[in-house]
Amino acid sequence: MNNTFNFVYRVFRKQELKEFRIKNLFRGNELDINSGFIHLSTNQQIKETIKKYFKKENVYIVKFKVSDLEDSLRWEKSRNDEFFPHYYGTLKSSLIIKITSKNNNEL
Repeated sequence: MNNTFNFVYRVFRKQELKEFRIKNLFRGNELDINSGFIHLSTNQQIKETIKKYFKKENVYIVKFKVSDLEDSLRWEKSRNDEFFPHYYGTLKSSLIIKITSKNNNEL
């Protein structure tokens, strides 16, 4: 896929984000580990991702620069035949650009 996005986003549950910030690394949750990659979304996909998988949860959206992830980022067909960013590696907290809560999500 020809990447025209500058940023990608990861939805974190409160405890996942807390552990990420303490350890400074995120290897993925159970779904990610079983899939073999960390699930990410574009700004156009994030709201649907939250609605579908995190509807009643208090979640946080973490923003990353595509250029910081490029070596291990792949764009693969997924939900609704859309291409989603999948990260094949360990995320580092030093790469976080911004964190917002679901309630004041201004992507």
